[in-house]
Amino acid sequence: MRTDDLIAALGAEPSPVRPVPLGRVVLGALAVGGAVTGALFAAFWGVRMDLSAVLFDPFLLAKTLLPLALGVLAVPVGLASIRPGGVTRAAAGLWLVPVVLVGLVAVALWVTPPALWWTSFVGHSIATCLPSIFLLSVPVSAALLAAFRSGAPEHPARAGAAAGLIAAGVSAAIYSVYCTEDSPLFYAAWYTLAMAAVIGASALAGRHLLRW
Repeated sequence: MRTDDLIAALGAEPSPVRPVPLGRVVLGALAVGGAVTGALFAAFWGVRMDLSAVLFDPFLLAKTLLPLALGVLAVPVGLASIRPGGVTRAAAGLWLVPVVLVGLVAVALWVTPPALWWTSFVGHSIATCLPSIFLLSVPVSAALLAAFRSGAPEHPARAGAAAGLIAAGVSAAIYSVYCTEDSPLFYAAWYTLAMAAVIGASALAGRHLLRW
């Protein structure tokens, strides 16, 4: 190559590198984290033996669908949280989940004899439920926090909490097919507590990891 040609080639404007869309990065992280959580669940928890027999129990379905819906609705909230000035109307939809949950608790109190309220509330697996949901959330939360670093969150703790909400919803939904506590009196309290712990831990992590 002649010197003039080399200089011309070096001076040519480089082809622009197209960045991967932020939404694709986050969804990819969610898929990877969810796959790891699913593998851990299959290895150490597994599906309850009588799942097919109670599959159409509305209380059981709600135990899975409500946290899953919460996780799905939190995705656009998370994406908005890592864009400067990002806003989303999806946050309003998040309130639908606790409203439905309160309704289910009211129905459970109506159909459950008062003498069994405390038993239904306490159940027999709190010591399994709380750490299980938290542990199952870790791969999803970690993957999302790593993906969120590709954005520019104005409020790192808030973005971390959004990642935690997504992870908590996914992990609680997955754990629900192992859990044999089907009363809303149980899962409205203890799933919520476990998910709150996930959100808090992710907010704390986001505060440190998502700073500009």
